Amino acid sequence: MKKWYLPIGIVLLLSACGGEETPELEDESQTEVSAPEGDELDPTEPEEVEDAETAMIADLAEGNIEDGTAVIISGTVEELTHDVAFPSFILSNGDHQVYIRNMSETPVEPDDTIRVEGIYDGNAEEDMPLVSASVITVE
Repeated sequence: MKKWYLPIGIVLLLSACGGEETPELEDESQTEVSAPEGDELDPTEPEEVEDAETAMIADLAEGNIEDGTAVIISGTVEELTHDVAFPSFILSNGDHQVYIRNMSETPVEPDDTIRVEGIYDGNAEEDMPLVSASVITVE
């Protein structure tokens, strides 16, 4: 008779432990990101450069254009570089160079002649003009 107490006792003990309900996990909420408001230009949107004016690479190099201005420039891809967030390259007209952050991620190769539409963002670390390009056309 004592042999039956042990299995019955274990079953009762285990059933008492398993009676707790596990709380349901809440669904993870998504964070909504909104576009910048006001007159701020977003270089990832091609619509922002529709009203861009053609500029010369020399004007950018000499500082004749204000930061945040939408520009269109043309030149030859001189060298591909590696940027953390976006592919980048150096655009040249022979005398001057511009650092292009390729936000459109359009593939380009050295010696390609291209047209870039983007936002002039001042000077890059290399002390050359920086343009965040949202539209790149290989000519």
